Amino acid sequence: MSTLNIKTSIKIGIAASLAIILFQVSNIFLVYKYFKFDYYITAIAILFLVAGYFFSRYTHPPKAIIEAKEDPLEALTLKEIEILKLIATGKSNKEIAAANFVEISTIKTHINNIYGKLGITNRKQAINWFNQQQAIVLNDDL
Repeated sequence: MSTLNIKTSIKIGIAASLAIILFQVSNIFLVYKYFKFDYYITAIAILFLVAGYFFSRYTHPPKAIIEAKEDPLEALTLKEIEILKLIATGKSNKEIAAANFVEISTIKTHINNIYGKLGITNRKQAINWFNQQQAIVLNDDL
């Protein structure tokens, strides 16, 4: 068993123990006479929902946080490189979508993925980045 699995098991065990202790404390104070059983179930469900939310935030980083590679070009898929070439030639999203037989929304998704992987924010920066990469490749060939 890996350390991550052990840590996860411990956290789940602690959460379950806390739920049991909370239930026992409520029995000691005779709170159960004042509230219906449904309220206890709801409180425990909310407790685990909140715990799951925070647990997932710490174990799975947001998509926006992408590990930086030495060469951002390696991070791009073949389709994204193809779309980047079409952007660099001055094609619009509609023209790119027609050339690839997909919806414009699909092209926009690819473009946003390209922006995220390259660390850029707009089309002009994408064109400049692509042209710089072509210049580097041409200089390497000489």
